[in-house]
Amino acid sequence: MSCPTDFSRLLILATEPHWVALLDKLLAEQDEPVWLFAASSWSDAQSLYQGRMPDLVFATPECLPTASQCPLPPILLLDSAPGQLPADICDWLARDSLNGEVLRRCLHYSQQLLALQRLAKQDPLTGIPNRQGFQALLHKRLQGNRGRGLLLGYLDLDNFNHANDSLGHQAGDELIQQVVQRLQQVLGPRDVLGRIGGDEFALLLDISEAPTRVDALVQALMESLGEPYWLQGESLSLGCSLGLAYGRAGEDADPLLWHAHIAMQQAKSRQGCTHHLYDERMSSDIRSLADIEAELRRALRRDELELFYQPRLDLASGEVIGIEGLVRWRHPQRGLLYPQDFIPLAEQSGLIVPLGYWVIARALHDSRWLSERGLSLHMAINLSFSQFQDSQLLPTVQRLIAGSGVDARWLEFELTETAVMQRIDYVLNTMQTLGELGVRFSLDDFGTGFSSFVHLASLPIALLKLDKSFVSGMHLRPEQCRLVNAMINLARNLGLEVVAEGVESEEDLDLLQQFGCDQVQGYLISKALPLRELEDFLAQRRTQAPARVVALH
Repeated sequence: MSCPTDFSRLLILATEPHWVALLDKLLAEQDEPVWLFAASSWSDAQSLYQGRMPDLVFATPECLPTASQCPLPPILLLDSAPGQLPADICDWLARDSLNGEVLRRCLHYSQQLLALQRLAKQDPLTGIPNRQGFQALLHKRLQGNRGRGLLLGYLDLDNFNHANDSLGHQAGDELIQQVVQRLQQVLGPRDVLGRIGGDEFALLLDISEAPTRVDALVQALMESLGEPYWLQGESLSLGCSLGLAYGRAGEDADPLLWHAHIAMQQAKSRQGCTHHLYDERMSSDIRSLADIEAELRRALRRDELELFYQPRLDLASGEVIGIEGLVRWRHPQRGLLYPQDFIPLAEQSGLIVPLGYWVIARALHDSRWLSERGLSLHMAINLSFSQFQDSQLLPTVQRLIAGSGVDARWLEFELTETAVMQRIDYVLNTMQTLGELGVRFSLDDFGTGFSSFVHLASLPIALLKLDKSFVSGMHLRPEQCRLVNAMINLARNLGLEVVAEGVESEEDLDLLQQFGCDQVQGYLISKALPLRELEDFLAQRRTQAPARVVALH
């Protein structure tokens, strides 16, 4: 039985010799050479690799390494199929049903999964960690250092959107790449750089061995970014704002990022390339988390929140068949705020639950408003894991659906992979109960956090949504293109529809059509629109050829 993979160094952690003999026999049947190393524990295995990590790890339950020891999600070796899979497990193999074909499928899936997870934590344009990857690294470093010897920087480019709009997106991408190159030239080998937004970066500075390097390092960063950029034969100068916050004992990633973000906003009040250090005794005009939380509570009462809707296009018919509801906060002083500006705070404070119910109620209200105008569309909204844990979820959703008069089959809840895997059995039971009402489910940000092919097949989901980090710009990156194709094929094999997010170019759209993607959403189709503008957009499309994708500028 041939079993071709990119794996060449496999590690098995087991005390029973029969596992080593069985895997060795099945691996020997493949054409490509594979080295199988055996040890009784992760610590014993370190001497076998001499500094090089294994490509994949198998482990029996008694030899299973902890997540802090082993950076790879291991494949669990069991005598028979498990009732419930432990956390941080990639997949499992049961000895009573293991053969060459099962092992081949397992290795092939693990290869794709690990590649997806690597890409999910990497910014495709620059190759540095994205927000998810940086937060994971930040959390790990904070735990390892207990907050000591670390300084976090939150960097925002001033007027980047203006440069992007005036010179074009290609020049904007080139500008981001130049910024990253300049930052990398200044940072040290133990520093970490991440891209956490379109023009926002996070810098984790290791000052454990040289606390006095801070002033010189910050000065070098400001000078480097203050130099003009050359784009398309033109000179362009940009300001930047850098907020700094020291790590403290017992502090986790989210509060530290928030402190650095507050300091960055302080730096923005001055011109040029400037920086500001977070201080808890900042002047009274800097609002604390508690102040903003109180504002968000008032926003819920005063109806300051709105839903914008991004259309979802069916590639077969060329028609808009669904919309995704995205919450906005129309702040009386700060203007229109996007989810990243307040959803993390809502999660931390517990306000995400009442906010989530407000979103469901408004989405159902707007869905009925559209249907009364002959526009029946699938209404997709995000459902947080915090809502899943709320004891009033089922009766509240049932009451809201009944009160709206909307057929529940038009309602779609989007769940993230990370949320689903936190308590798989509990989530599965809740999904099944909600499904009895007629609601359907989609798995959002697919590829960014999934841990078991077995659970994916068992979830009552109708659609997989490919995260925009995979889709956007894939025509320029062959590896990214192959991964998207593989994910679409995986969904097809499971009988699921595929929705691609972040479609911004005709080239990416053409590839998605070739790969057999079902639906797309992104700026090429339309940005997220208020309800009345959505109605106008849909009316405009009715007058155009249905099979033609029309970009909204």
